Amino acid sequence: MVSTALRVAPVVTLVGNPRAGSRTRALADAVTAALIDRLDPGAGTPTVLELAEIVGVTFGATPAPAVTPAVDAFATVRAARLLVVATPTYKGTYTGLLKIFLDQLPHEALRDAVAVPVAVAASEPHRFAVGAALHDVLVALGARVPAPPLALLESRAGTFGAAARDWAATHAAALGGALR
Repeated sequence: MVSTALRVAPVVTLVGNPRAGSRTRALADAVTAALIDRLDPGAGTPTVLELAEIVGVTFGATPAPAVTPAVDAFATVRAARLLVVATPTYKGTYTGLLKIFLDQLPHEALRDAVAVPVAVAASEPHRFAVGAALHDVLVALGARVPAPPLALLESRAGTFGAAARDWAATHAAALGGALR
């Protein structure tokens, strides 16, 4: 008998906020948990890559060292079957930190991944712009993006969990179909 169980592992959450432990991370974690719960409760613990910790980011005069030990973040992202990519809105789109990271991936590097764009925005116009921009770059890298981005306003930080569960409930069938 052939198993019909959906396997989404490995699951990777990529957080492009230059500040570790941000609202962006909170939303990304909520989305990832909601998707695992809906699609594959046995998937195990996702790998979380916070670029702020891996790369070492600063906007001051002194360079910032990476906080976490070196990991091959590129290999981890390329190996993802389900990839949640989260960013805050910076200047109407995703962060430069995330852009630099994604720009280093080769063409079609995400061809084996189903990607979920996630964004936190300060204003309504930015909410739509960042989701569309992140969607487009993930598709350009070969990822399948079968559901619309989840882009929420910063002011909804207290409801991120509920919003993530609602979004996952609405889009789980499309994501599951793309993962099959």
